[in-house]
Amino acid sequence: MAVASIAITPLSPCVGAEIENIDLTKPLSQDQVSALKDALGKYCVLFFRDQPIDLAAHRRFAQYFGELHIHVGGEGTASKPDPNYPEARVQHFDRNSKRVSGEVWHTDQSCAAIPPMASILHQTIIPPDGGGDTLFASMYAAYDALSDRMKAFLTGLTATHDGNKLFDKGTKTVYPISSHTVIAVHPWTGQKLLYVNRGQTTHLNDIPREESDAILGFLFQHIENPEWQMRFHWREHSIAFWDNRCAQHRAIWDYWPNVRSGVRVQIKGTQPPIPA
Repeated sequence: MAVASIAITPLSPCVGAEIENIDLTKPLSQDQVSALKDALGKYCVLFFRDQPIDLAAHRRFAQYFGELHIHVGGEGTASKPDPNYPEARVQHFDRNSKRVSGEVWHTDQSCAAIPPMASILHQTIIPPDGGGDTLFASMYAAYDALSDRMKAFLTGLTATHDGNKLFDKGTKTVYPISSHTVIAVHPWTGQKLLYVNRGQTTHLNDIPREESDAILGFLFQHIENPEWQMRFHWREHSIAFWDNRCAQHRAIWDYWPNVRSGVRVQIKGTQPPIPA
């Protein structure tokens, strides 16, 4: 499909599309931005190849979609802020790394009262032999696949999301704890989606903990079903642009002691997840 001169190629039935005929090193037209916004809401994550952007172009691209977001994880993350632009996080991992960012299924910083709307990751150094892929999953499809009775039960429930579950212990950062609806509605598409994740969701509110543990255990396993996933293979100067409201992702650290290095910029959310 071609919109506003942009070519959009879906990469799986449920999630992900590759964007071509666009140069992110240069300013974009309003038609291009509108087409990308529509595609992001539909496909949950967009991929761009061969985009040698610098940090200025990276930040400019993100700002077409909103204000820039500063990571709520502070000192407790594997990524580190750029010394000049705190909203940019350097994700450099090598033989000295103790861990990497995102090794569990999650949506970024759901523990925040207003989580980041989207994330844009640009990779500049890629490990050899195909390592360092990222998995993405559609929370539209995860919701749609639930039974009608499960959908009815979950509608109206909220869950607690706690940064202490995911981020490093023993830092000076005070991690946020927030409650969000379990079934949300995407503000752009109107589609319903499942909004809990293994990385930060600790319990369902207002039901016994034993019931919460069992239901969340099922939901986490359900979310990780490969039928609504795709696996993105990075190349040098590839970019992934994902919508944190409707996509989850998981990094694969299979490349130690090799290097993977890039920069991520996030776009500030404007509201908490909208209850269905």
